[in-house]
Amino acid sequence: MAALALGAAILWLVALLLPWRPWSTRERIEPVPHGGDGRGPPITALIPARNEAATIRDTLQAVRAQPGIARVVVVDDQSADDTASIAASVPETRVIRGKATPPGWSGKLWAQQQGLAHVETPLLLLLDADIRLMPGMAPALSRKLEDERLDLVSIMATLPASSWPEKLMLPAFVWFFRQLYPFAWVNRDDRPFAAAAGGCVLLRRQKLLDAGGFEAWKNALIDDCELAARIRDAGGSIWLGLSHGVQSMRRHPDLASILETIRRTAYTQLGYSSMLLTVVAAAVLVMFGVPPIAFLDGIVSGDPLLAGAGTAGWLLMALNYAPQVRFSGLGLRWALALPLSAMLFLFATLDSAARHHFGRGAGWKGRRYER
Repeated sequence: MAALALGAAILWLVALLLPWRPWSTRERIEPVPHGGDGRGPPITALIPARNEAATIRDTLQAVRAQPGIARVVVVDDQSADDTASIAASVPETRVIRGKATPPGWSGKLWAQQQGLAHVETPLLLLLDADIRLMPGMAPALSRKLEDERLDLVSIMATLPASSWPEKLMLPAFVWFFRQLYPFAWVNRDDRPFAAAAGGCVLLRRQKLLDAGGFEAWKNALIDDCELAARIRDAGGSIWLGLSHGVQSMRRHPDLASILETIRRTAYTQLGYSSMLLTVVAAAVLVMFGVPPIAFLDGIVSGDPLLAGAGTAGWLLMALNYAPQVRFSGLGLRWALALPLSAMLFLFATLDSAARHHFGRGAGWKGRRYER
């Protein structure tokens, strides 16, 4: 156990010293002060919405207040609630009644494809119906795109962190995503990493068409990362970062709802590979599980070497996680809870794999997808 704990501590130290700094939150954009002037190219906001009555009004009011937004298109994806009527009540909003999803399409991509026919501006803002933009965020995105001659800029939204399940899991959700897709590498054209955060994406309409439009990846479940990969394959440049100016309004009342969100695409993220799942499970158990267990075992057994190795690994793990915790507005004590968060993520991932192998597939908002 002492050797495992020491090995885990060394791995966490190496993670802190990696030149691309996977722990850092430096890749970020914040809103333009005083709201900006909207002098960039006109933007059409395209918002697919399915059963989003609780948030759609706030989303639309915030996006309509953004300088540079020339048009707002909402595609009502066959909602069973008042989403469409609420959206239609917001001034200067075009509401498209979505058609039934054809075979082979994911629901969100089909809704976006229908909305794309109503986009004529050079820039397109893909926005989820539960995202609130702070004043000046659209101009900030536009400046980033234009000043650095990018083709796609996406923002990982700031997730709510009010309840204890949100504090425990949602900063970790963002952190784990950044470990899978190091932002510093995603943002370099010479690296084989392509990723995006689908809740808020500003991109060039023509580059999207060059990549084949949404139809080219119509059945993708992790559609945002697929979008980024297709844009890069079409010769485009992409950028992914964080921002306090892009805020998710989707609340998670309990731990179960967060775990269900993770289950939805966890095994998909691993390419449905049992071998990769085994490797990931072993790595999580060693890197996240061994340090706290070694610390407690060392304290109970009176073994200072074991306790010291466990303490070192746990503290180095917390140091890797601390920037994300601070970005989320939480006290640093939550950084010490990462081992528990990791075990819950592993549980959800294993359950995601079990559901796939037993034919239950991934589900979202009443739809189920086998792959």
